[in-house]
Amino acid sequence: MDDIDIIKLVGLVVLSIFAVLFSVVEVLINRLSRNEILNIAETGGPQHGILTSLLRHPQRSSATIIVAKSVLIVCIVVLLLSLFDFDSLRDRIIGALLAILLIVVVTELIPKNYVQGSSENSTISALRFVHVVYWILYPLIKPLTLLSYLSVRVLGGKAQIEQDSSVSPEDLEALENVGSSQEILEEEEREMISRILDLPDKVAREIMVPRTDVTCLDVSSPKEVVLQTAIESRHSRIPVYEEQIDRIIGLLHVKDLLDGWAKDEPLDLRSMATDRPPLLTPESKKISDLFQELRANKQHMTIVVDEYGGTAGIVTLEDIIEEIVGEIQDEYDFDEQEEVIVLNKNIYSVDARISLIDLNDQLETQLESENADTIGGFIFDHLGRVPEQGNQFSYQGLSFTILEADERRIHRIRVQRLEDTAEKK
Repeated sequence: MDDIDIIKLVGLVVLSIFAVLFSVVEVLINRLSRNEILNIAETGGPQHGILTSLLRHPQRSSATIIVAKSVLIVCIVVLLLSLFDFDSLRDRIIGALLAILLIVVVTELIPKNYVQGSSENSTISALRFVHVVYWILYPLIKPLTLLSYLSVRVLGGKAQIEQDSSVSPEDLEALENVGSSQEILEEEEREMISRILDLPDKVAREIMVPRTDVTCLDVSSPKEVVLQTAIESRHSRIPVYEEQIDRIIGLLHVKDLLDGWAKDEPLDLRSMATDRPPLLTPESKKISDLFQELRANKQHMTIVVDEYGGTAGIVTLEDIIEEIVGEIQDEYDFDEQEEVIVLNKNIYSVDARISLIDLNDQLETQLESENADTIGGFIFDHLGRVPEQGNQFSYQGLSFTILEADERRIHRIRVQRLEDTAEKK
């Protein structure tokens, strides 16, 4: 073996060590979730900037490792083959098999065994290493990344040069916990994250405006009634039905009504409504899916139907957005009462339409019903009849008094925490 072969052998060993190192780094980084990154970042320190870079540009680390490993593997194969004289086909096959074996051992088996039980410091060191190598190989990585991006686009796919990783519910929960413990999130921000976490579990029935509160128009309504209804309701879209509310034929857009009024055209309510057919959705549809459906169909309102095909209520885009950001007060909401009004210590005035979930959150109660979603429905279910104004009953340490009601429904309730329960609180 001459001096050149010795140099080649030393180079082969050095390149193999670097290949092992990059493979170990790849395994360490790939096993990191955003949850773990947030937990590490919580400690602060010099690694904060590196972790932030990884979160914002996750493709940088993967591109760096792929390019570096590819270059190393090519160099290893070239050196390995140059060390031997492969005159026959058999020798070439043996050489190729040796190269494959070395690459598998170096890039797969050793890294996976090494990282078992590795510490957090090892992961931070790996991130620093990739960060440095990225800028060293930047002249090579950047054009290759652009080339791969263009290739995907030419083939009809979708790609982004920089794309953040998706955020899972566990990641949001971790963010909420970190934000609470470090006091870096405001109360409203924590509530918004909590609402986002609850969003996948909610269905249309829980957020819809019930049919008894829906402003609708009969298709045979005269022009004066239509105009008066539009003015009094202040809604931009009004469902139009034929004969009964369970037969919604379309939506009246107030803009269409005003256009016809300005042109002094005769009112053709049926034509206006059928030009905007209603989007129907079942009560059980997840509101996250409903939001996507509304966007896909470019609709702002959907008619919620029950299992028998009858109209159960409506859901608008605003209703869904309010599930995330909270109540949106516009210029027409000034006369609306709050859902829960504190009258005195442990005494509350409650809108009968508030959901049991929201009421439990605000009053720290544990009211449940298999047959109702709102506190009004809960009282119906509990009493087995339509209560009258002034009716009162107690349940689970709470006193309920009907403040406002008519012959068909409850409007407002007074909820009072009884003495024994209040003292425990």
